[in-house]
Amino acid sequence: MSRPTLRNSIRNGSLAMLVMVVLLGLYTLPHVYRLGGAIRETLYRNYISIDAAQHMHAALHDLQVAELENRAAAVLPADRAAFFHWLDIEDRDYTEVGEPELAAEIRKRANRLFADVASAPPGARHDAEFAALHGRLDDLIAMNKSAMFRADSRASRLGGRLAYEFAIGLGLLLAFGAALSWWLVWTISHPLTDLAERLHGVSQRRAHLRLGPQKLAELDAVAREFNEMAERLEQYDQLNVERLLFEKSKTEAIIESLDDGVVLIDRDGVVIHINQTAAIILGIDQGDALGIPFDDLSSNHPHYLRVRDALRMFKKGANGERVEVTLHMRGRDHSFVVKPIPLRHGGAAALGTILLLQDVTYLRDQDRARANLVATLSHELRTPLTSLALSAELLSRDEAALAPRQRELLRAILEECARMKLLSDNLLNLARGDAGAIALERAPLDLARIVEQVAERFNIQAGEKGVSLTVRTEAPPMLEGDPVKLSWVVSNLVGNALRYTPPGGKIEIALRRRNGVALIEVTDTGPGIPPAIRNYIFEKFAQFGGNGAEKGAAGLGLAIAKDIVQAHGGRIFVESPEGGGSRFIVELPLPARI
Repeated sequence: MSRPTLRNSIRNGSLAMLVMVVLLGLYTLPHVYRLGGAIRETLYRNYISIDAAQHMHAALHDLQVAELENRAAAVLPADRAAFFHWLDIEDRDYTEVGEPELAAEIRKRANRLFADVASAPPGARHDAEFAALHGRLDDLIAMNKSAMFRADSRASRLGGRLAYEFAIGLGLLLAFGAALSWWLVWTISHPLTDLAERLHGVSQRRAHLRLGPQKLAELDAVAREFNEMAERLEQYDQLNVERLLFEKSKTEAIIESLDDGVVLIDRDGVVIHINQTAAIILGIDQGDALGIPFDDLSSNHPHYLRVRDALRMFKKGANGERVEVTLHMRGRDHSFVVKPIPLRHGGAAALGTILLLQDVTYLRDQDRARANLVATLSHELRTPLTSLALSAELLSRDEAALAPRQRELLRAILEECARMKLLSDNLLNLARGDAGAIALERAPLDLARIVEQVAERFNIQAGEKGVSLTVRTEAPPMLEGDPVKLSWVVSNLVGNALRYTPPGGKIEIALRRRNGVALIEVTDTGPGIPPAIRNYIFEKFAQFGGNGAEKGAAGLGLAIAKDIVQAHGGRIFVESPEGGGSRFIVELPLPARI
């Protein structure tokens, strides 16, 4: 006789529960359908009438405002057409008693009102007629809302009854499931307990234990697999030492092949392995370091002493996860990042430390090369800027002889020369690594005036490129700050937008205030900024050439803008949704009195 299988027992019980679920579903589905119909009736039946009334309200309000501004004749045809369009929709959707009569009255009053407005002289007012017609539209909305509430009440009653009936069915299903679970536990627990007791011997390193036949077919198969596993464990114990030696050799080969210096230190601080690169960096011999505490290596080499002091700082809880040291090797200074990495297995305590010595000399060389390049460019800009400013100042002495347009261009040249000189100074300070380079000359300023002046300077460039440049200000705020530097920030953002926006695109400069801060937003319709670049777009030397656009000069504009905004206590960030376009937002805190 074949053994009963656990699979058949669970399958039969599951099928029984499935049958109960199907029966419960067959009972509740018609009720759910009725409930859905009631909800659809609640949400849709009277919605059209309410929506039509709202649109008629809007058309009347627009006409009434136009009448107050003496331009009723210009908007009357469009508003009348819109009003009767929605009234026609209402006439095709009567649902309540008295609604046709109310709609007819609305049509009658509307015809009379529109006729009076059309024939009235300029300056005439029809406030009473407007108010009366608005009141009848409100009555129409109230009638349909009341109908929706009644339908919602019916749906609620139906839903409550359905929930009660479903709860009863669910209770029966849970009772049957509990009974089935108790039966399965009682049937399976005894053989599983016996199997668990025998398997416990494996954890005690007693691989010679064997399991006998089991009552259930699945458990019997598990017993056979366990017996085979025990035999293989006996074989693996014999090969265990050889495999450990092989893995150790493989790990050492991997560590030796790394270009970075690696020192393995156990939990007691003893060096258990050091690769050749680390030995060369520290100036010690590999064989002399093994088995010796890292803090007590018999070496006075300055490289070892520097790295040892850095490791002690980490053990004392110094801030940071790494430290950079400069060591003189092969005739020049090399920069190394010293990073201790705890060696853990799973969530257990640290088994030791991996001391990583990573050579970052080439990165520091690149940083110095960039800084030198920026410093050279900034210094070379001074001579032509000085000459250009001097020429413009000489022209300004004969400003009276110039045409108005020429005087305007001359003033723009003088302002841009001053800003270019400030930019040159900022570039030079950044190249020198001067953390306090952004010094502010605070004074009361009008952000709206600054934004408008920047837009005026870029209008010619935008027109030549075929890009629309617009300015929108809402309640321009007054605050204290550096007008020259803030003007440069806005100019940089607009210049970037103009560079990346294709012909036919749009750029908008918006100024508004919200929650105690002034917001300057520069929005364009360019290619947008990919998320990978967006995360470091405000870092030094970050550049992006998207959609064929030319990159900036050195990638420092946004870095300088960020420093200026932060010096004012604000922040700058970018939003660039998928599909193109970017919005750079500058937030500046406003004084409490504003």
